[in-house]
Amino acid sequence: MQLLIAVLRGQPDLAAGLQRYLGALLTARDHSFLYAESGILANTGFFSELRHRLGNRVLPPVLDPRFLRDLLDEVFDEDDDATWLAHITPELWQALLDVLACADSTLHHIRLELGEALRILACRLAALGLEPDMVRYYPALVEYGSPFLAQQREMEQVIADLQQRNGDAQAVAIDSAHADVLLDQCRDVLARIRRQSRDAGAAVKLTWHLTRAEQIIERMHTMLGLLKPAEATPRVTAAMQFLIELVRAEARRNSVRDLVSGVTDLLSMQVTEHASKTGEHYVARDRSEFFAMFRKAAGAGVIVAFMAIIKMFITSLHLPPLWEALGYSLNYGLGFVLVHVLGFTIATKQPAMTAATLAAALDPRKGSAGALDELVETIAQVSRTQIIAIAGNVLLALIVSCAIAFAWPLVFGAPLIGTEKAGHLLHDLHPLLSLAIPHAAIAGVCLFLSGLISGYYDNKAIYNRVPDRLRRVKWLRRLLGERRLDGLAVYIEHNLGALAGNLSFGFMLGCMGTIGFLLGLPLDIRHVTFGAANLAYGSQALGFQVYWVDALAVSAGVLLIGLTNLAVSFSLALRVALKSRRVHLAGVRALPGMVLRRFWQRPRDFFWPPAE
Repeated sequence: MQLLIAVLRGQPDLAAGLQRYLGALLTARDHSFLYAESGILANTGFFSELRHRLGNRVLPPVLDPRFLRDLLDEVFDEDDDATWLAHITPELWQALLDVLACADSTLHHIRLELGEALRILACRLAALGLEPDMVRYYPALVEYGSPFLAQQREMEQVIADLQQRNGDAQAVAIDSAHADVLLDQCRDVLARIRRQSRDAGAAVKLTWHLTRAEQIIERMHTMLGLLKPAEATPRVTAAMQFLIELVRAEARRNSVRDLVSGVTDLLSMQVTEHASKTGEHYVARDRSEFFAMFRKAAGAGVIVAFMAIIKMFITSLHLPPLWEALGYSLNYGLGFVLVHVLGFTIATKQPAMTAATLAAALDPRKGSAGALDELVETIAQVSRTQIIAIAGNVLLALIVSCAIAFAWPLVFGAPLIGTEKAGHLLHDLHPLLSLAIPHAAIAGVCLFLSGLISGYYDNKAIYNRVPDRLRRVKWLRRLLGERRLDGLAVYIEHNLGALAGNLSFGFMLGCMGTIGFLLGLPLDIRHVTFGAANLAYGSQALGFQVYWVDALAVSAGVLLIGLTNLAVSFSLALRVALKSRRVHLAGVRALPGMVLRRFWQRPRDFFWPPAE
């Protein structure tokens, strides 16, 4: 840049030629769509935009010589162009503009194009203010004077004033103060809608509208600032920042990652928020809750012992792969739903919920010191809750499975399983001679996904008002009566997510082996509670005549399967929860040391609740 400025200063004819060329280039192209669309979500919707971006990555669009936006794509065609542009100082930009001495006609054309872009954005913002999803959360938009409509009328006055002066911003100061105030009022409405959506649910469509409206308001503020009279250097700085913003936006124009992460933030926040509310029920704060958790986990262990028998029965039928996968899925899914309906709990499902609870303790709105102290206490509570829940699941699964295996021959006259099947069950639990640990990690991923599904359907139940819509189903009202239907609606409101999460988790577990078979990959699942049940059935079938080294290895395998289930699901869930709340790990670097100090001072709290 310094060399270019020196050459142009030394050869005025070259400077004049470059100035004429740039002036002709800028005045011949349409600017408005660059200013009004670059870096702003389209009005097509999330999934249409996703398909559009994927298509453009495969086949780039044709450049149109009529638009400045396409010229920007042609000139700044590297992803890092915005980076080196940002390193050029405002003084160098000012020196370049001084030596080029842009003609007034070019500057007037740019200002008029800014005005046209403002008109486009004002109309689009007004239309967004009338979207049904926005009005639903903020009825005042149609009941009273809407700032979205008012800003459009005010912007027309600003644009008319600009056009009367032929784009000369220095002739008379542009009176855009009222327009700025109305835009700020629009931003306040969007903030209120975001807050209300935390309680009333959110959807991708609503998030799309909110994000797009916020981007439009920010762009309009920027362009109004460029049209106001200002000192030369601050104006150049603002203009160059705007140029860099446009270049960066065009470089990321077809980025799928930016689209997904930028639009789904509110929805992911809602999913993890509902998951954290559910996770609060999985944290034992005192001894009464601690022993209650053991009883719930013990009940689930009893049911899993019978689910393991049903799975072995389905396996013995040697069904075709599709029907076998369906049988496994229904066994797992309906079994987990029964566990939830009866008020029991599966220990490995807790991390996906408690991770969101831990992330909630790190909410940026709380003080950092208080948040970390609260988080350390929550970690201690979660630790002992997980331990007692796993103990309840595993102990009861072992005891009930052994009891069933001993009673089976007495009732049916034959052993439950043969020695060959018993050896196969124990081999699948061996941490070194089988893929038990990788398969446990796959089960951990399924646990994480089921937690997301649970939070998603809890959010969906609120956003789509499922309970209220159930009460309007006439045949259900005739079948159940008003009182029972109301009870069903209340139950669905509080349990739809858990039912959907448990059922989907069961289907993921049931289909994983068949998917591996179809793909020719060693895919399968290992779950600690089912592993404990299989350990009991296999050992009893062999008359507990297992070499002590193998018995120790298989028992360790069950323990490692449980740890892997918990570690994988918890780490994935915590990462999503922290990201949704925009919590940076750099802000919690002191956390490991605080947890270690707490463990050193009071280790018992991590395993046993303190006195009341």
